[in-house]
Amino acid sequence: MEHKICQSCGMNIDDDGVKGTDANGGLSEEYCSFCCKDGMFTNTITLDGMTEICLDHSPEYQNAASQEEKEIIRQQERSYLSELKRWKR
Repeated sequence: MEHKICQSCGMNIDDDGVKGTDANGGLSEEYCSFCCKDGMFTNTITLDGMTEICLDHSPEYQNAASQEEKEIIRQQERSYLSELKRWKR
């Protein structure tokens, strides 16, 4: 089974308890509750801002051995997020 992920932050949204809501109050199939409520984004964050939030919750990033390693992880995270619906251009 393919996992559903939030199209803003990349969080797994297979569990209904973490899904955001659409404009009608129904569960969103695209966004988590942290990113979307009542069909609206919960923030006006930029892609770079979302990247930083995701890195704050990344054990891999937090435990990186060097600044160079952190920068590689930052670039990978930004690249990953940029492919999600909210950020894709």
